[in-house]
Amino acid sequence: MYRARLSLAFAALVALVCIQAAFVYWGANRVNDYAQHSRLASDIQSELLDLSANKQRLRVWAMQRLMNTDAQPEQRDRLVAAMVASATNLDDLVQRDLALWTEIARRDGVSMPAEVPQLVGVTELLHDNIQAVQARLAQLVPLEQGADFPALWGELTQVFDMARGRDLRELINGAIAHQRAAVPVARAATERGLDVLRGQAIGMALITLALAAVLALHLTRRLQRPLDRLLEGTQALQAGALDHRVATGSHDEFDRVAQHFNAMAAELQQHRARADAARRGLEDAVQARTQELSAAHDTLQRLDQRRRQLFADLGHELRTPATSIRGEAEIALRGGDKPVEEYRQTLARIVGGVDQLTRVIHDLLLIAKAEADQLVMHPAPVDLRALLGDASEQAMALGAPQGVQVQWLEDQRGVDGVEALPTGPVAVYADADRLRQALMIVLDNAVRYSAPGTTVRVGLRGAPDGVQVVVRDEGIGIDADELPRVFERFVRGRRARAHRADGTGIGLSIAHAIVQAHQGEIDVDSAPLQGTVVRITLRRVNASPQLDSGDGTRQQGQQGQRGRQA
Repeated sequence: MYRARLSLAFAALVALVCIQAAFVYWGANRVNDYAQHSRLASDIQSELLDLSANKQRLRVWAMQRLMNTDAQPEQRDRLVAAMVASATNLDDLVQRDLALWTEIARRDGVSMPAEVPQLVGVTELLHDNIQAVQARLAQLVPLEQGADFPALWGELTQVFDMARGRDLRELINGAIAHQRAAVPVARAATERGLDVLRGQAIGMALITLALAAVLALHLTRRLQRPLDRLLEGTQALQAGALDHRVATGSHDEFDRVAQHFNAMAAELQQHRARADAARRGLEDAVQARTQELSAAHDTLQRLDQRRRQLFADLGHELRTPATSIRGEAEIALRGGDKPVEEYRQTLARIVGGVDQLTRVIHDLLLIAKAEADQLVMHPAPVDLRALLGDASEQAMALGAPQGVQVQWLEDQRGVDGVEALPTGPVAVYADADRLRQALMIVLDNAVRYSAPGTTVRVGLRGAPDGVQVVVRDEGIGIDADELPRVFERFVRGRRARAHRADGTGIGLSIAHAIVQAHQGEIDVDSAPLQGTVVRITLRRVNASPQLDSGDGTRQQGQQGQRGRQA
């Protein structure tokens, strides 16, 4: 069976790779141990030399101390600390070297050099000697006149050089000489280990490569013929000959593959027949759906035409009574049967109603222009602070009859707890009339839908993209499900309808269109029975020496915006 041959071939290759990896691992550990021994020997030698040098410097310091020259205690303590650190490092290095030689002796069957355990004893003597030297130098004072210097110096020499009755100079010099000799020996052992490891790796790689080549040649010969038959079958299927079948009879894995291939070809042939039938059905369905979409498109066009006709009808229906009322009012004003003042009061109210109808017409026309991108603006630098102050004064007049206060936070902390902008002009590039109209719509809504005794707060604050107008009321609020539709035309919320029956539902639509025409943003946050916050963000420009605050149109705004409602 071809699967068994393939498994045996892979098993042989895996075994060779594992053997090669074992040889490489063993050799790498051996080389690493000798390389580590070389580094340890070099570090031990360096620490011994540093310790000897620092001890010699302490001798010089002791000489200076006895001669009463410049011998600072800080220098003595620094040298003693350096010797203690060197002794500690030396102790750690010797212990690591001892453990390493123990491992090498166990693995390779070689004997440990006698100098390695001897060096352990040397480190113990060094610690004792450093303590003795430190204690003696702490007691050292300058010599007095007539003192026996040779005897005292001989005593100090004994403290420096002797420990437990052994000469440390001899021991340290012998250890330094041994480490100097051990470094090249360890390096040579490392090089030999690397050569052996390199040879083993190359030999195992050549053996593995030769075996892999033999197995590949054998398996390729066994694999070529059935693969050719399968390739011929796939090419036939690719060409569309789904009735082609691969020859069988080898009674191996490839024979089973050929049988499954033939079954697949038969199933594909059946699927093609079903797919052709399904395609024909899909084409019929697509044609029917296309007809439905065409009908839906016609319906949408009719709906759009009805919407446009609705605007035209609204304009017509509102203009006709307005014109009629205005004509009757003008005739009545010219009559004299009743007192003139009574006629004037009655007809003034009629004219006011006509003006209200006319404003509704203008609002509808503005919405239509905004929808057709034909809303004309006449922008100029405008002082937003002054314009908002005027609008707040008008809102105060609107709120006074309803008992609603309007608070303009010009010199107080801003709305939402944000510090108001510094005093002075706040320049924006806008159409003063249109912007006043949008502000009055927002303020009028805040007053209309607030309860008596509440306060509407108006303020300015900085924004990342410019300046922001914030209007907060304490009114009826808007339900969460209705917030996404506040800017839709002719839409009034449940609370708004219950609070006031009048209103067309187009005020916020107009404000939204005006703010967008100024490349600004307007958003609304609200909570039922807690109030509503409207934020209008406009781009700020550099202040100009002469700004249009909208005073020229203030009277028109006072007369034309008090009837706005959403």
